[in-house]
Amino acid sequence: MPLASRGSVACRLQRAALKDIRLLVPQRTAASQQIRRSRPQRLSFRTAYGATRCFTRAKPPLKANKCRCNIGCHAASVPAASSGSSAAAEEFSALAFFKIVGPTALALLLCNMDRICMSVAILPMAKEFGWPASVQGLVQSGFLWGYMATQMIGGSLADKYGGRLVMAYSIFWFSLASVLMPAALSSPVAAAGWTLPAVMLARGMVGLGEGVALPAMNNLVANNVPPARRSTALGGCFTGFHTGNLVGLFLSPLLLAKLGWRGLFFVFGALGLPLLAAWLAIVPKPPQPVGVQKAEPPAVEPQTKLAMSPVPGEVLEKAAPAQLPATQATSDPSPAAKVGTLKLLSSKATWAIIVVNFVNHWGYFIYLNWMPSYFVRALGVDLRASSILSFLPWTVMAVGSTSAGLLADKLIKQGWSVTRVRKTLQTVAFLGPALALIILARSKDPRIAVACMTCALGITSLGQAGFVANMSDIAPRYAGRLFGLANTFGSFAGILGVSAVGFVVEKTGSFDPVFKLTAVMYIAATVVWNLMCTGERVFE
Repeated sequence: MPLASRGSVACRLQRAALKDIRLLVPQRTAASQQIRRSRPQRLSFRTAYGATRCFTRAKPPLKANKCRCNIGCHAASVPAASSGSSAAAEEFSALAFFKIVGPTALALLLCNMDRICMSVAILPMAKEFGWPASVQGLVQSGFLWGYMATQMIGGSLADKYGGRLVMAYSIFWFSLASVLMPAALSSPVAAAGWTLPAVMLARGMVGLGEGVALPAMNNLVANNVPPARRSTALGGCFTGFHTGNLVGLFLSPLLLAKLGWRGLFFVFGALGLPLLAAWLAIVPKPPQPVGVQKAEPPAVEPQTKLAMSPVPGEVLEKAAPAQLPATQATSDPSPAAKVGTLKLLSSKATWAIIVVNFVNHWGYFIYLNWMPSYFVRALGVDLRASSILSFLPWTVMAVGSTSAGLLADKLIKQGWSVTRVRKTLQTVAFLGPALALIILARSKDPRIAVACMTCALGITSLGQAGFVANMSDIAPRYAGRLFGLANTFGSFAGILGVSAVGFVVEKTGSFDPVFKLTAVMYIAATVVWNLMCTGERVFE
């Protein structure tokens, strides 16, 4: 640019413009550095109820009173995020538990009530329709076919639209399917010879609705609960989940005696209407699309500066790259577009979760569907007594879910690494039940059987703070999708296990081979878990 003669008007304008550049560029660069220093640290995020959650310790930001930036500098907001972490934790304990964990626990409670009622109703149904043990296993596996089909869909939908909306549709769907269950075994259907396909289809429809519930739950916790409290939050949610087994086992014999098995399905399904109304009223809507952090526009647009400045355009164009990174740094692309299913499957940490989830579901669904029948067939007790005997193991599991979360968070606060906590708790969660099942296979005493079942289910609940919490550790932004992926494999394990038990019992007349096989699977999964698990973040 040619220099104007000294003292001319053009010369004075050029000197004033260059002075503006010396002041403008460093100030904007300081603001940009502040944003860059805070963004990679992933200082905080906002929950559905507006509280700031802090993840890691941030580098000391520039003091707000020393920054003369007039372009929308964010420096003043960064200290508030880091200094308010203790207040945010207090707010979480009061607000988040009521608005997130409480309603989610109630939703999962009803979810499991509608699931476990079949394990009690199957006995009078089998007697009415003449189903052998193998057919009973197929009928009970019908739920799992639908359950498996919506795991990945539920996880993806939860990550895209939020767990609140997905859980609402889940409650509506599985409640409606439960109400319509008696129609599948009506007289016209039985006369046409379609009884077995109809009841499997009906149970599959219930599974379709319930398949999205746990991925939605995991999404809600991952996006609204700070990492140091996630184990406790998951424990609270799963306490409601396992309490559903207790309530279902307690109410099912009473309703069967008064209303029959048809009335049982109708009552449990009708409870979904008030629950859905409460869910929509209590659980807050997300303030913005899940995984997307809206950028704050600068106070002065670059185009405006170009238009107002007396400096030639090519000078400001060279300075622009140092002035504009703030708007680029604050935008965050949608997580769904960054990590897909194949990317998740490329990590050994994901496969550690899948293997453990497969074995966990194998055992869980065998307990869930066959425990009352085991007490009736192997121990010779009646239907009501079998439900009462089944009550104690599920009670211990419900209490254990909450205790597992509290224990995990306490160990982390005491200085244990997240990886060490996840490995330790999951190891105990599998080796304990393996030992209990080996003892169970060698004993026919009802008292020992109940004690072994109680130990197996109670100790297994530690896995809520093991592999379940680990999903949010390695992929918090994709927790719903990862949960759906792992549960797809787990649901398939449930189908295999529930169906296999029926054929094994019909052929051998004993549950012992099932118990021994499950114990071996627990031990093998423990080895895989300790070799491949990590508590570190894997997917950004």
